[in-house]
Amino acid sequence: MSSDNISDRLNSFKKHIITDKIEVGVSQLPGRYARMAGELGGELVTRAEGTYCVVKKFYPEGTVLGQARLKEVDPDICFSRSAFTAHEETGAVAVSDLLFFDIETTGLGGTGTVAFLIGCGSVVEGGFEVRQYLLPDYTDETAILEQVLGELNPDKTIVSYNGAAFDLSLVRDRMIVNRVAREIKTAGHIDLLHSVRRLFKRRLGDCSLGHVERELLGFYREEDIPGYLIPSVYFDWLSEENLEDMAEVLEHNQLDIFSLYFLLSHIDRVFRTEGACLESVADIYSLSRVYGRRKKNEKVIELYHSMERSSREPLTEDILYFHSLAMKRDGRWLEAVDIWRTLSGTAGRESYLANLELAKYFEHREKDVEKALGFARKAHQICPDSPSQQEQLKKRLERLSLKLKKLILS
Repeated sequence: MSSDNISDRLNSFKKHIITDKIEVGVSQLPGRYARMAGELGGELVTRAEGTYCVVKKFYPEGTVLGQARLKEVDPDICFSRSAFTAHEETGAVAVSDLLFFDIETTGLGGTGTVAFLIGCGSVVEGGFEVRQYLLPDYTDETAILEQVLGELNPDKTIVSYNGAAFDLSLVRDRMIVNRVAREIKTAGHIDLLHSVRRLFKRRLGDCSLGHVERELLGFYREEDIPGYLIPSVYFDWLSEENLEDMAEVLEHNQLDIFSLYFLLSHIDRVFRTEGACLESVADIYSLSRVYGRRKKNEKVIELYHSMERSSREPLTEDILYFHSLAMKRDGRWLEAVDIWRTLSGTAGRESYLANLELAKYFEHREKDVEKALGFARKAHQICPDSPSQQEQLKKRLERLSLKLKKLILS
């Protein structure tokens, strides 16, 4: 076949080849898309990749959430990053640079799980705004992810609740699947679940967001849709175009995001006041442990005396022993010994450790071998089953017995 014939045939196909992207107009969308936006008070946004529904919720200054109230917010106010980390961290983040993030999905895991509702919140002039991106159909997933990628930009620090393990991880995976992005670049991530566990788990036990809202913010959700029902609401929409409960799902997501701002502020206040705002001994002790990891010994001791003053009952053995070590590090030997003597007469793990500390103290600081041996023997009576601890204690007893024998013979 001649080159002229091949050229003619290729030219004949040109009119069948589409070279430009076609953006679908609203009038060309399925009618159910418009009905979704209309019934939920949202707006349809169409781009080359597909269409999604945007719903916005504005909480004006003065809005009350339980015992918390949205006050006038200075956009330049900053939160110390250290308030939300286990160890000391430098720097702060302005409230205007925070993006509060939460998603609702079609399930709890697996490669087929899709985020059908992605919510983003931020402090804006006059209050707090939540922007929700709702997926009309699976074919529009790329469009919604492209939009959310713009929200999750390098200038923003993300605030979530268990978002590090679930929300952001799932959204990133879906972006990879849809060839939107391979990574999400942000200025940082504050996962409040970890902060709550560090400070309040000893008292609360249950650290689910709903329970934390009730206990820390005094916020009780009324007629809130249970989380396990949310996927079925979306499937009702896909299969039957049923939007009966979708507004409840949107509200659930809105409150999840809005409450994060108050929870963030609550935790920040704990560190700004260095625990002065805390009333529970369990919470003060938890903060004390954070300061202990950060080598802030003076803060640990201050909080111990705060607990002594505020507690109506004797402090538990683990609290006493933890703070006795802070006093030991600070050279407050009389206070440390006083606590160890109190623990010496008990029978738990802390009693063993306290008797061991007393044995060390009297052997090395007071040079009273007889007392040191007595406390070592008490420790031996309640020594844990650990072979290494038993072996170390056996050597201590042998050394002290030999020392005492030499003293008697001298």
